[in-house]
Amino acid sequence: MQVRALQLFVEVARSESIRQAAQRLNMLPTALTRQIDSLEYFFRAELLDRGAAGIRLTEAGRLLAERATMIASDIDLTRALIDDLRRLDRGHVAILAGGAVVGGLLAPVLAALHRRHPALRFSISVTSAAEVIAGVADGSAALGVTIFSPDSAGALIHRRFAIEHAIIVGAGHAFAAAPEVSLRMLAGASLALPDTGFGARQDLDRMARAASLRLDPVFVTGSLDMQKALALRGVAALVLPPLCCRDEIEAGRLVAVRMAADSAIRTTLDLCRAPNRSLPFAAQTVLADLERRVPEALAGSG
Repeated sequence: MQVRALQLFVEVARSESIRQAAQRLNMLPTALTRQIDSLEYFFRAELLDRGAAGIRLTEAGRLLAERATMIASDIDLTRALIDDLRRLDRGHVAILAGGAVVGGLLAPVLAALHRRHPALRFSISVTSAAEVIAGVADGSAALGVTIFSPDSAGALIHRRFAIEHAIIVGAGHAFAAAPEVSLRMLAGASLALPDTGFGARQDLDRMARAASLRLDPVFVTGSLDMQKALALRGVAALVLPPLCCRDEIEAGRLVAVRMAADSAIRTTLDLCRAPNRSLPFAAQTVLADLERRVPEALAGSG
């Protein structure tokens, strides 16, 4: 059995499709199927149920997928640590991030790192806070960066930074010149908000109910790009950390207005890692830069 076959099986398990997995891996479906067949021969067990509707993991397949993810992660980490021993200024780091922090925080940090260490390679996946924590816990990623971390984060939170939301509007919006925006003002405004699965929306709805107000967003979307596009067109006010719109605010296209005390949303931006895993050079470098740059970014976007 080859380690490569295990890594390929992990991708098949994630995709739940041999064809889609083969496309992502840039290989022929027949070649991928042969790798799966070799694993089934080695383990003497059927790993996939193949039918007209597609594939489904068997009990043995689910067990192998769970273990193979950890094995593949350990192998990647071991390779990186061996590179470190050889004093090679290279490596790869996988990062899971909440969409709110990608453009305003991660992009500048990684751009600066690339200029200093051009041999480093980065994989950045944008996902929910819960999936960030799960991916760091199971070794799918070395680092996680998110806000509104779930209670399950626990010991995975390496460093926390206080962060506040603001009202984000286009430069010509009526709120743009206001010293602050109250909850009652929000209740009468055209809003673009994420759905109720997001922590910020839950906090906002809870405060509105306590004040006997009802928020009726015109636009409901978890897409940060869509929210910003609506604000830039002047048709919606957003409730976001200013960091999310750092470039647009610095360019004068969007304005961040302080939320009044009755509607303030305070949370944390969390840097996450598994405390029981050693970090290779690449991940150590990213983490150190994030710890240094987060306070600067928060101060600059306030």
